[in-house]
Amino acid sequence: MHLIILLFLLVTPAVQFDDSLAKVKTIFNEEYYETLESLLIGAKKEILICMFQFTFYEDKRESYSNKLVDLLLDKAKQGVKIRIILEGGENFLGRSFRESHQKLARILNHKNIQIKFDKKGITTHAKFVVADDTKVILGSTNWTYYGLHENNESNVLIESERIAKKFKNYFDSLWQTADTKGVSYFDREIKVFRGQVATVEKKMSKKGNPYTIIYLTNGVRVYIRGHVNVKQRDIIKIEGKETTFRGKRQIEAYKVEILKGKE
Repeated sequence: MHLIILLFLLVTPAVQFDDSLAKVKTIFNEEYYETLESLLIGAKKEILICMFQFTFYEDKRESYSNKLVDLLLDKAKQGVKIRIILEGGENFLGRSFRESHQKLARILNHKNIQIKFDKKGITTHAKFVVADDTKVILGSTNWTYYGLHENNESNVLIESERIAKKFKNYFDSLWQTADTKGVSYFDREIKVFRGQVATVEKKMSKKGNPYTIIYLTNGVRVYIRGHVNVKQRDIIKIEGKETTFRGKRQIEAYKVEILKGKE
């Protein structure tokens, strides 16, 4: 028996580790956001993000994913260069998936932030962050409400220049084949509207998804996913596209902003 084990060990190729001296920290569930936040705050030069799903919520202002949006904008203002690769949205993921990433790209509009989407026919399910060519965090967590607040998730933080370089090389290879524009009607038909609120109705769909119907004083109906905090007589700025609802003009919005002062 000992001879058989010895022969097995001799013929079995040894595992080649990229860096046997790397520091590795396990991260589970709610530990992820705290570790990620620290990683991003500590970045001085560059942040690379590859994420399957990253969502900004109009109706969950205090969600961790919204805080990540604010943190990335702050780092960009500090001069940190940020590149992000997102899943472009295959047909099976649905229209709202694609549009949420387009919405996110518009919110993260800064000269130090570049965003690309993978091309049709390719699903980028990878989820990792590289900071300053020295640290990598990777695992199962998407940057969504449920991924960051509710789900059971497992990740690791790796401190290793050699491993960070390998992930950066992998990121760069994905970057070369990615596109600066995903598929969305907002790219083609985005418009800005302004008006005064006459009525606000916060509703839930049959599937349990929140949405808001706003009627402007000129009679135009505004539809937006999620519950937005506007009230009667507010003057608002609306970004979206013109559609029709039951034969009448409607604005299908992706962003509603309350303006100060009069129209």
